[in-house]
Amino acid sequence: MAQVTITTIHDGPRNAVVHVSIFADGSGELTDQVLIDPAAFDPPLPAQPALRIVKLWYDFTGFDAWLEYDYLLSDTPVWSMSGSQPGYLDFECFGGLTDRSASDGTGKIQINTRGLDNGDFGTMVLAVKKS
Repeated sequence: MAQVTITTIHDGPRNAVVHVSIFADGSGELTDQVLIDPAAFDPPLPAQPALRIVKLWYDFTGFDAWLEYDYLLSDTPVWSMSGSQPGYLDFECFGGLTDRSASDGTGKIQINTRGLDNGDFGTMVLAVKKS
């Protein structure tokens, strides 16, 4: 699996920001890699609905990715990101992207990749609002 480094930039009472660095080592795609777990905050947040994605910055070289909320039966898609095309997205104007899973969703924000080959790399910053 690729090397993924997740760094919390800010963890306040109402908002959090994480920086994610991905470097492919040739071992394959990322599948359901957890980026943010509501239970890991201090104090822990309930599973759902706890987080809203309000802003997203990304730059991926050579691969595509998509975000989803973890759900026991079938993950809930959130947003897709094209490789080699950096982006900045602001979802705050309509309240952010929330978890639409049923009540047994975990609230975790995950990433999956497609086309992640040896030597590919990327970064993203994810800003969330705690509900």
